[in-house]
Amino acid sequence: MNLTYLGWLSLGAAAVAVIVFVLLFRRKSSVYRQELPRIYELRDLAHHPASPDFYFRNLDQSLADIPQKLKQFRDLERDLESLDPVAWAFLKSELEPLLTAKDPMRGWEALLNRINQAKAYAYLKRSGYGHVAFIPTSSVKGKKTPDLKADNGVERALCEVKTINMSDIEAERRATGGAGTSDDQLQIAFFNKLGSTLRQAKAQIDAYDPASVCKKIAYVIINYDDSLHEYAAPYQLMIDDYLAHTHPAPGLHVEFDIKDPYYTAMS
Repeated sequence: MNLTYLGWLSLGAAAVAVIVFVLLFRRKSSVYRQELPRIYELRDLAHHPASPDFYFRNLDQSLADIPQKLKQFRDLERDLESLDPVAWAFLKSELEPLLTAKDPMRGWEALLNRINQAKAYAYLKRSGYGHVAFIPTSSVKGKKTPDLKADNGVERALCEVKTINMSDIEAERRATGGAGTSDDQLQIAFFNKLGSTLRQAKAQIDAYDPASVCKKIAYVIINYDDSLHEYAAPYQLMIDDYLAHTHPAPGLHVEFDIKDPYYTAMS
């Protein structure tokens, strides 16, 4: 057996290995697309999918490599699937321009804030509201509107979705790679921000329907500076105590959506 023949065998084996790898990767990609259809609908909206500013760049590979991300996207898919076709079409149109809106300090925060509206939609559905719909932004300049309206045949509800994200100090630390520490106590700045957020939510609902006797809901997602949410349980006790003694927006029902401790590390 000459060296040339051996060389061709080696090249052939390498080619077969590449083909097998590609086929396996495509099969896995197809499985992800079937499992996460609405997330892939968002991915398919990309005009420049290879752009480093595109949120779903390298989606297939990252799902295969990062089990924590796959779990988080499975959870998100469940929320997105709760939307009826009309609501899904509306939310997609709102999300499309944000898919590449990456902020140097806060990444895709604007996109994720808007995606959080699907969580509130799912919550309203679970709460027994048979009809849930997004409220389009008012065409009147300066007029604020809540995000969602809901009706169960007996009670109407208006819901404003708010996300409290990490502080500016924490955003800068993460962007620059600085060292950080976790604190088991929420600081006064957090409660000031929470109070302001709830007052704004109620004001938006009241401005939209000032004479309404509907249930007024603020669906609040909180992403602490502590990225692992290690102290989520004691933080929740402090928030409950704050609302019990100093509710900044009387008449507003507040529903919190806060990740469990170490959620981002789960797979």
